[in-house]
Amino acid sequence: MPSPAPWRFHESCYGVKNAIVDADKRILASRVPVGDGPLMAAAPTMLAILRRVAATLPKGDELGELARRAIALVESVDGRPKV
Repeated sequence: MPSPAPWRFHESCYGVKNAIVDADKRILASRVPVGDGPLMAAAPTMLAILRRVAATLPKGDELGELARRAIALVESVDGRPKV
């Protein structure tokens, strides 16, 4: 089951330093470099934006195709089937 968005970056959570926490307040990652934490926490939102771009722009559109390739890459790394 995917971790529900939004994700948040906390410098300290439950005594754990530099943690990414999901909407259910579960720790997904810890000891994340401070500079990378906010970007990692934004991942579900960024993927949702890519999906919206891919759904809105027609096949053959350069930006739409780039969004579709990015989504395919994330899904191949994630290992979960498309939703």
